[in-house]
Amino acid sequence: MLEEIKAYWYELKTEYEKIYGEAILRDFDKSKEYLEKMQSYLISKQEESPSNVDVICTLASAMLELRYGDEAYVELLENFLDKFADTLDDKDKARIYTNIAFVEDYSRKSLDYLTKAKDINSPYAETYTALGLYNFSEYEYSGDVKNLELSREFFETAKGIDESYESTMNYAVSLYELKQYEKAKTLFIDLLRTYPDRMWLKLCIAYCEVNLGNKDEAMHYIEQIEPDSEDGYYLTTDDIADFQIFDAYYVLEEYDKFLEYCDEEVDENYYIIDCDYLFYTLWIKGKLERFKKLEENNRTYLEEALKESLEDEYDSEEEKKETIEGWEKDLKEFEEMILSIKSDAPRPEVKLKLYPEYSCFMVDCVRHRF
Repeated sequence: MLEEIKAYWYELKTEYEKIYGEAILRDFDKSKEYLEKMQSYLISKQEESPSNVDVICTLASAMLELRYGDEAYVELLENFLDKFADTLDDKDKARIYTNIAFVEDYSRKSLDYLTKAKDINSPYAETYTALGLYNFSEYEYSGDVKNLELSREFFETAKGIDESYESTMNYAVSLYELKQYEKAKTLFIDLLRTYPDRMWLKLCIAYCEVNLGNKDEAMHYIEQIEPDSEDGYYLTTDDIADFQIFDAYYVLEEYDKFLEYCDEEVDENYYIIDCDYLFYTLWIKGKLERFKKLEENNRTYLEEALKESLEDEYDSEEEKKETIEGWEKDLKEFEEMILSIKSDAPRPEVKLKLYPEYSCFMVDCVRHRF
């Protein structure tokens, strides 16, 4: 049934793209007519085969695209589970559990459904990708390496099922964060052979080389990265920010290169009040005019914010107290940072971080899987 459903969707997509000259679902208003046709088609198939999992999962995805909302999506799938629980096999249940987890957005309910799918040996890479992403986000929040280890295990399982770019990249990122730089580098280099112009991979390899102490190799890759280049790849991780490059130059103690990237435009567009390593670099390189300007501008900003917080109206005394104390703390820490740098304090450390691709893990997504 799934191939038949995909064939019908392909007909709709082809007709849409021929008329509008763009990919379907890019414009909701224009795509709505075709989504409604898909919905009607799937409802007719559901009437013919009420217990068909291919139909219900694709129907749920189409309804989500039609903006019925997360609650309607979950209700449709949970009702199906309740009605056909005795006839569904573990593979079908795992598929539905994973689809439900997608709209729960890494919540406890999402974890519960993903765990249920894992416990019945889900054959879907999406299940383990989602568990990897859940645990990686927990690691980012708590710093608990146990979550990072779990993330690596789940990403490795996903890669074993589906050796796609994203599965391999996510696994390599988890290895990197676990400081297994050689293993991570090997995987990134293997991917680069397939995607030779992918800037994100060059950044990943550069970071590995930095942490391995291979400065020349790191510079080789960093100097190839163009953050605003159109390399034809459009995942979230492919959108490289300037700071991801200039941070690497700072760690390598290439201070002139660092300041070349981290220029005065950064002063205007980034929140740099707590960017101690920028102030440090300006100080040791004798860029005192820029240092003084940044110092005065940021001090003025904090002082004015504190003054406004004293005059603002609040819903409660607790909110007022927390806000004022927050600005007082920021101002105090800023003054301590400036004093520390002027007193020749040790060089601030910067950790070069990599992130997995927080992508769609709906097994039956009509946008990404069809």
